[in-house]
Amino acid sequence: MKKNYLDLDQINNFPKGVRSVYINGKRVKKEDIEIERSFLEFSSSNYDVSNIPEHVNYLPRKQAAQYLGISESTLTRYHLNGRLKWITRRNRTPIYQRETLDKFKEENKGKLLS
Repeated sequence: MKKNYLDLDQINNFPKGVRSVYINGKRVKKEDIEIERSFLEFSSSNYDVSNIPEHVNYLPRKQAAQYLGISESTLTRYHLNGRLKWITRRNRTPIYQRETLDKFKEENKGKLLS
């Protein structure tokens, strides 16, 4: 069964102050589009985690773990213990907001993350 998801290229720019739009009878949130585009960009390219472009605001679990220098299982454990928050992408891969990762990195600077 194939699900009919919106083509991301249909949605170019959101007007200033608009958080969602209706396309083909479906409400699409700006944040959902940003998350999806970040995920697709990361999965289709070989970015070095230390050199992430500024426009990428969301990281998939594997890249988030590399970004913090910890394993994926440790990252998951941090989420379960309430130390880090992830966003679920359409009930699939957890995505981490870059701001949250940077803040976590600063708070734990010099500490052993394990």
